[in-house]
Amino acid sequence: MNRERETLLDEIEQSLWTLTEDNLRHLCVRCGIGGVDDSEVKGKSRRALRRKLIQDYCEKEDLMESEDEGMFCLLQLKDEIKVISDSEDAAKRLPTSPSQSAPTTQLDSEPSGETGAAAGRKEEVGAPQSSRKFTGMLPVLPLEVLEEMLLNVPPQQVVCVCRLVCREWKEVVDSDSLWRERCRREGYQTYVTKLPKDWRLFYFLCKKRRNLLKNPRADDKFKGWQIIENGGDKWKIESVEEVPLPDNTVQKYFATSYSTCRKSQLIDLEKEGYRPSFMDDFQPDIIISDWYAPRRECGAKYEICVELLNHKKQPIKKFSPGTVIFQNWDDHKWNQMTHVFKNYGPGVRYIRFIHGGKDTLYWAGWYGIRVTNSSIEICPSVDR
Repeated sequence: MNRERETLLDEIEQSLWTLTEDNLRHLCVRCGIGGVDDSEVKGKSRRALRRKLIQDYCEKEDLMESEDEGMFCLLQLKDEIKVISDSEDAAKRLPTSPSQSAPTTQLDSEPSGETGAAAGRKEEVGAPQSSRKFTGMLPVLPLEVLEEMLLNVPPQQVVCVCRLVCREWKEVVDSDSLWRERCRREGYQTYVTKLPKDWRLFYFLCKKRRNLLKNPRADDKFKGWQIIENGGDKWKIESVEEVPLPDNTVQKYFATSYSTCRKSQLIDLEKEGYRPSFMDDFQPDIIISDWYAPRRECGAKYEICVELLNHKKQPIKKFSPGTVIFQNWDDHKWNQMTHVFKNYGPGVRYIRFIHGGKDTLYWAGWYGIRVTNSSIEICPSVDR
């Protein structure tokens, strides 16, 4: 799919080179990225307009949950370019003299001479928000009706399809109010401690949020884990009995022995749906969590190391606190280790998670540290 995407991007860039400056400006407006009264494209050079088109579509593609949806978004841009190119070719074939010119027809004419969005904007002056209406080639829709309709369309389609309908729809799709209401309806605002700067980005990060570690609670034996060290009597899976975790749905844990036991997972962020351009541009928070506990009658050691890696799997950032040591007959309640990676810079492609430990008395059996319910989540930066 990456090869097909690169080929498609090359075709789009080549097609953009064939368009005039006016046509590029018209394409920006047609795609809904011209700004209010075309302010974002007026006076721009051909190079700047081409860059704006590619950048806007790549950003929308990064918000998609799958590569297929991202490809669909780029294919839409390719179709829009073809429409502009065909219109330009047709115009070149039209006769140029007044006697040969084809008669023009004005659609939806009004006595005032103002039509479409211009008339709609005139009606809005001094009018309360509840009376705002969108006009043009589409049926007249009150703002609240349009917003309610968009709230019931799948979010990827809102960004990839509805946003391209016209300038007015684009303004609604880009508005904070639409995505803030979507967050409220889907319960995402419960995590907020301060208001997000970008509600659309916040929404998509919340929607994609999940634990990226596989089998964190030992429900499927050791599936998903790579055993790095298996000392003593080796790793063992046991059931939670004496002291439950705060999350009572956790029923199992991984137990270590009298010599060091360590296990790891390597997370490929692109395979998990977080594209390189998205990670580099937005750098969302990466939250680490791990639960651990000793046995009451035996001392134990706990270790954890989490690394953010580049494409060569070399460390960019690292979280490796000191070894946590429990004395025998110490409090054997469950403890949580947490860390948040922020502002880690571009280039993060993988996350390596390693934890483990052992007991301190070298007792045969599984008296070492116990670990379970580990997690790695990609989260909006406003969470903490």
